[in-house]
Amino acid sequence: MSLACLLFAGEKMEQQPVIAVDPRAVAVERFLGFGAEWDPNFWAEHNLQLGVNEDGWALVIKRIRWMRLPLVRMMIQVRWCTKGDGTFDWETPNMKSLYRHLDVCQKEGITVFLTDWGVATWCKVAGFSGNDDPKYADAIGTYLDYLTNQRGYTCIKHFILVNEPNYEGGGWDRWRRGVENVARVLAARKLPVTFVGTDAAHDDDWHRRGVDQLAKCFRIWEIHRYAPKAEVLAGDLEGYLRKQWDYALTRDLDAHEKTFMVGEAGMRDGMVGSHTNTNIQTYDYGVFMADYAVQAARSGAAAVSAWMLDDASHKGFNWGMWKTKAEGMALKPWFYTWALLCRSVPPGSTIFRTAQPSARFRILAARCPSREPRGTYGWTFVLVNRGDDAASLKLTVPGGGAVALRHYLYSRSSAPADKDGFPLPVKESQADLAQGLQVVVPPDAVLILTSQ
Repeated sequence: MSLACLLFAGEKMEQQPVIAVDPRAVAVERFLGFGAEWDPNFWAEHNLQLGVNEDGWALVIKRIRWMRLPLVRMMIQVRWCTKGDGTFDWETPNMKSLYRHLDVCQKEGITVFLTDWGVATWCKVAGFSGNDDPKYADAIGTYLDYLTNQRGYTCIKHFILVNEPNYEGGGWDRWRRGVENVARVLAARKLPVTFVGTDAAHDDDWHRRGVDQLAKCFRIWEIHRYAPKAEVLAGDLEGYLRKQWDYALTRDLDAHEKTFMVGEAGMRDGMVGSHTNTNIQTYDYGVFMADYAVQAARSGAAAVSAWMLDDASHKGFNWGMWKTKAEGMALKPWFYTWALLCRSVPPGSTIFRTAQPSARFRILAARCPSREPRGTYGWTFVLVNRGDDAASLKLTVPGGGAVALRHYLYSRSSAPADKDGFPLPVKESQADLAQGLQVVVPPDAVLILTSQ
C-alpha cells in the first residue's frame, strides 16, 4: 500500500518542507524507553472471581513480548508481607502474585520501578506510625533485600517511596523524613537499586522542594502528568515538562549525571475519580498518547510510563490497553500506538529534537541500537499530525545512509493488524536517509517509520 494513496483525492498539498535531523540537537542521550504501569494484581482475588487462568496469563505475556516492553512501574505494599511487628511472611497471596509478575519481567528483561504506596492513608499498617517511621524504612530494606538478593530479581533496578506523595505522603515534612530514612537504609544495606523521586502529581512546588532539599537522595527525577487535551494539542506539554527538568538541571549540581522521567502519563479530560477515563476506548486516545510520548521525549524525559498496561491491574479501573477477563481481554485502540512506541524506540536510543513543520505536527527522531550483535544502529521516526489536512514532508539525516524501514499507520481509515491485534506495516521501504525520505501523514493520524 503506497502512502501516496492515503491522501484524500484531489487534495492540494502545500510546498513540501524538508526536515533534517541535527546531530547536535540531542534531547536524550540514552533513552530508557516507553513503558507502562503494571501493578501485580492479575492473580488477585477480584480477578480470580472473573475467571482469570493460565491461558489469560499467557496472552498477557504474548502481548508484552510483542511490545518488547522495556520498563514497568509496579506497585508493592509493605502490608503484603508484614504487619509492622518485625516479622515477615513471604508467601501471602499478594506476594505470590507479585512474584508471578516479576518472573515475567526477569525473563523478558523488563526494568522494574518498584513503588511502595506508603502507610499514611488507605495503605496504613498498624505497626507503622507513618511514612517517616524508621521501622517502615527498615521493612522496605528487608523486602528489597529479599526480592533482589535472595530471590534474585535483578530486574528491580529502581525504587520509589509513596505513590504521589503530595496526596499520599502524610505531608511534606513526614514524607521528606521518610525519604531520608529510606536513602540511609538503601546505602547501609548496599541494595542494588537507585532511588527515584519525587513522584508528585500536578504539584510543581512539591517537585521543586524535592529538587532543593532531597537532591542527595534521588538519582532519577520523576513526576506524573495527566495532561489536558488542549495542552497536548497545542504542543505545550513539551515546554511544561522541559520546565520541570530544567529546574533540576539548574538547582541540582549532579543533575547532569541523572535523568528525568514521567512516571504516570495519561489524559486529564474524561477522568472520573482515579479509576475511570471516559475517553480511554476512543480512537482519539491513541493519537493523544502518541503525541504525549513525542513531546515528553523531546522535552528530555528519558522514560515515559503510561497509566496503565491492563484493566486487571486494579479492581474497577478501565485505564488499561486491554480489558478484563470478563470483557474478553479485548484490546483498546490506544494499544496500537503505545505498543509501537515501546517496540520501536528501544532502550539505548538517542532522541533528537528536530524542527517541526507546523504547530500541529510533531516529530520524534530516534537513533536506535541495532538488534543484531554486530549490526549498525537503526532509526525510528514518529510523526504525529494533529492538523485537519494531510501533511507532506521530506525527512533527511545527514550522513544517515541506507536503512530498511517499516511504515505503520494509525489513522481513522487504517490501522492494520494481525489476528492477535498486533500492528502490521502498511509499507516496507529501502531509504537513503542522506538523500531524504518523502512521507505523507493523513490528518489526525500517527505514522511510525522504523527499522526495529
